[in-house]
Amino acid sequence: MRRGQERGAGGQSYLRDVILLVVVVAVAVPAIVLGTRALTGDGDLKMVASPAGSGSPVAAASPMGAPQSCTSCWVDKGAPSPDFPGQTTLVDGVQVLNVGLVGGYYRPNRFTVQAGVPVKVVFTGYAQDCLGQPEFPELGLKGDMTSGQAVFPLGELEPGTYEFTCSMGVNEGEITAE
Repeated sequence: MRRGQERGAGGQSYLRDVILLVVVVAVAVPAIVLGTRALTGDGDLKMVASPAGSGSPVAAASPMGAPQSCTSCWVDKGAPSPDFPGQTTLVDGVQVLNVGLVGGYYRPNRFTVQAGVPVKVVFTGYAQDCLGQPEFPELGLKGDMTSGQAVFPLGELEPGTYEFTCSMGVNEGEITAE
């Protein structure tokens, strides 16, 4: 009889362990998913129609929502930013480059402009930490996105490549003037 009682107690222990494991997984998985979304900002990703003739949709960040942090710093641990080519829009004789914050990156982050024609870069989205302080190191320009937008009138660029980065120089992009 004693032996049967031990088996019953062992079975209850096993059942208790299985239930505990199920509870832990049920709590941990949503916490991991929500934490990852908070770090990468994937909930802010929206695809909008492409400019006429470009053939592919353009990523645009929602200017609303929780501030994003630099994915290059916090998730990719210093890895270079992926390339996200962008379109240039001509508005009243000024080449306008619209850069959003999507998934903790500047998107798009690669542009080609015509040298000698004024350029304006508009960063849109809410960011914190280094991502919220875009800068053009070669031009000595720094911005602040805590209000949801930072605008950089660059003027007429000489032929060459101009880099923009987060304030730590990790999350990056470039403008090539030809």
